[in-house]
Amino acid sequence: MLSEITLENFFSFRKPTTIKLNPGVNILLGINGSGKSNLLKAIALLYEIIAGNGLEKTFLKKWSGFDAVANFNEDTKDYIKLGFEFSKDAIHQNHNRRGFQFKTNPIYELTIFKAGSTSYYLKEKLYCRSDDQDDFIFMDMNNAQGVISTREEGKVGFQRYPQESQQVNFKSTEPVLSQISDPERFYPIFTLKRALEEVAVYYYFDTTFESVIRQPSSYGTERKLSHDGQNLMTIINNIRNNNSLWYAEIEQAIKKINPHFKDINFNFLGSKLYLVLREDYLAKSVSMEHISDGTLRYLLLLSILFNPERGNLVCIDEPETNLHPDMINTITDALKQASKNTQIIVTTHSPLLLNSFDIEDVLIFKKNQKNETEVNFKSSDEFEDWLDNFLVGQAWLQGLIGGKRW
Repeated sequence: MLSEITLENFFSFRKPTTIKLNPGVNILLGINGSGKSNLLKAIALLYEIIAGNGLEKTFLKKWSGFDAVANFNEDTKDYIKLGFEFSKDAIHQNHNRRGFQFKTNPIYELTIFKAGSTSYYLKEKLYCRSDDQDDFIFMDMNNAQGVISTREEGKVGFQRYPQESQQVNFKSTEPVLSQISDPERFYPIFTLKRALEEVAVYYYFDTTFESVIRQPSSYGTERKLSHDGQNLMTIINNIRNNNSLWYAEIEQAIKKINPHFKDINFNFLGSKLYLVLREDYLAKSVSMEHISDGTLRYLLLLSILFNPERGNLVCIDEPETNLHPDMINTITDALKQASKNTQIIVTTHSPLLLNSFDIEDVLIFKKNQKNETEVNFKSSDEFEDWLDNFLVGQAWLQGLIGGKRW
């Protein structure tokens, strides 16, 4: 889905930093505060722009505005810039080979300019590079004014905005990309928007005793787990009803770590759905409020990775949290399986998880002397001397690949 991301003046990414991504698994490694989660924030922002709460709510209300995001005190800049290059093949595959087919990887650039103490304005561009001619521009907007590629009666042209004659104006505090809604007229842009709606970023699941996740859930038609996991019961029930083979994989994964587990069952409380686990030698099923934190988090991860509707890009912050090593081994296998048709990005501090992957799957984050994030990539060719003696997690603990404080 994402071929590379370029960030500038975005949290700990001060100077322009380009991060190339694998189409399969990407493991982000580094000490706390090295910038791993900031890369996930950039992807989450892209999703929020297209299918979530929008830029304004995320940037101003959740992140506290420009000065909180661009927080450097030397050579200050009045802009924040994010660039995303997408895999044309992944976008085409996402639409079952329907929709607009980009000839080269489309690139979306969003620049947020500071305007006063709390305001901002936007510049955005969507284009494809060309080796033998000028880049083809699908959209080039500055403060909600500019040109957008259109398709009218089978012919491609450009429309300048705003259109005073038709009273067409875009809101200046939200990217125009998010406001385009006509799939016929803006065919290429709408194809990209559809693909971005399938992105999922998971930071934190509240599994405390009184959390919403543990409460009875309403029936729903959601296809994938929400960012907070609150529709867990709905998703597992929908997988059971619509994808029996994947549902069997979920139950088998639980049996691997709990030999007394029999199956998942659902109780129906009026219009509500309630998940329980049935186990050997117990008179009653184990209800959601009594499932351990680790088992519940394990269920959440299984509902992501063993769900064929999980989307084309899944990001998970520290999937090993609260998990027993046996669970981590199963999750790493699930990550590998899911990565065959979904791009996976995870952050981790787990050598056990790392041991299951190759050095080429790892992106190493560190801070330089100016407190800026830098990202390094390693190749197996650099470590021929120890590849036969160490797994990647072991090499990390030995300090051979970086990503450690000492």
